[in-house]
Amino acid sequence: MSHDFRPLARLAALACLLAFGAHHCDSHHLHAEPRETAPAAFVFAHPEAKRTWREGLPADCKEVSPTCVYSPSQRTVYLLAELCGLDEGYEVEFFLLGNLSDRAYEGLAVAWDPPSTVGKAVAGLGVPKGVAPDVQRGLGLAQGERFTVALKRLGKDTAFRPLADFVDDQCSTPAQNLFARGFPFVGTDGGYDDEMPAAILSAYAEPKSLFGLPYAAPKSAVYGLFRSKTAEEGGAPAVFALQWQRLPDGQPRVLKHRVTVDAAAVADPDPLLAQLRKVCEDPRDVFLDVRLDPALKLAQVVPLAKLLVALEAEGGFTIDAPAAGQLPIRAFLPNEAWRDRKARVFQPWEVEIAPPPKPGEQPVVTLCQILEDWTVDGPDPALTRKCYPDVTPNSIAQVLKRVDVNAGKVYVAFFYAQPEVTVGDLAPFAAALAEPCPTQWVFLNPPAKQP
Repeated sequence: MSHDFRPLARLAALACLLAFGAHHCDSHHLHAEPRETAPAAFVFAHPEAKRTWREGLPADCKEVSPTCVYSPSQRTVYLLAELCGLDEGYEVEFFLLGNLSDRAYEGLAVAWDPPSTVGKAVAGLGVPKGVAPDVQRGLGLAQGERFTVALKRLGKDTAFRPLADFVDDQCSTPAQNLFARGFPFVGTDGGYDDEMPAAILSAYAEPKSLFGLPYAAPKSAVYGLFRSKTAEEGGAPAVFALQWQRLPDGQPRVLKHRVTVDAAAVADPDPLLAQLRKVCEDPRDVFLDVRLDPALKLAQVVPLAKLLVALEAEGGFTIDAPAAGQLPIRAFLPNEAWRDRKARVFQPWEVEIAPPPKPGEQPVVTLCQILEDWTVDGPDPALTRKCYPDVTPNSIAQVLKRVDVNAGKVYVAFFYAQPEVTVGDLAPFAAALAEPCPTQWVFLNPPAKQP
């Protein structure tokens, strides 16, 4: 019996379209004689290195495990690892993996410890946990204290050498300078020690990684931009040094700055711009928490969203993921081409919203589901639109889950709203769908024709 795999192919492409970030499966070049060529448990080759690996480390090192320590005086975590054997010029997707990871074939090194043990060592230095990237809500950056990375190959190097000696960075800009400025520490509760990729240091925005990246780095966009500079022997022991780049006077690395946007700020943005200029001079990593006045009409938000996103691109601050009950600023800048259902890779949920018929009443909201019929002839499905009118903030998520035919794989919602709809009208519905549909886009429709 033949099978039509087109629907599966469409769903496989889901994460590559319409979201704030994307992931895809990649093939990898490998060392001429790799230890593994596909996901598999890493087998350590030199357990005897555990006996001597701490020689030459600071005297004040405190042990977290036999292969992981931290030095308060040096503000550094030291750990024992083995190199994975990548050849010169090949892609590096992980700079350091936990001991249970099965991704050694695409990593620089595997530690003897899981991410949670290394996280305990970092916490021993007094470093607080950070925040992982939330790509689907519009935040591709990790937030946390910065750590630089150096390593020393046992029996080969007499001193620690920076990560830049082993990996070529064609990803970060000179201003970002990842290897010199450091990786933000996110932290872990141990929940992904055995959940792949079980990363400690990743080369893309991996949500399950002990350390993150200080810029947006979806896997599909940055793959191949980090490459090995040297050809290393698989299983060769190495000591990694993760050093906390603490700011002077104990300042926290992350600064959360809240701005409130109302009609006055839209009419005269100069005071807001002056506030942002001052914030941009701060040496910390600034994350902008944008709060929208519920009275704002959606049409008023669009030019403000364009301004903030343009300023963000100049550097100085990053627009944070929206607070609970708030709307993502980026949501107001969708690609208009996405209105064409036939051209989409998959069909998101659609939510039509009209202003309240009378003051004090609820807006008129309809949830729409676009079903794909793959039984028709030709390469494309027939589309059927099923609508569920008069949903409320309390019922919309329940209706969505009840009629869902894709087992939760569609995590995108399009809101089609008239320009006079207010933030306060839309926000409760967006908040109700934040869990099943974290990626949200707002399309403004022309006002309804008046009789």
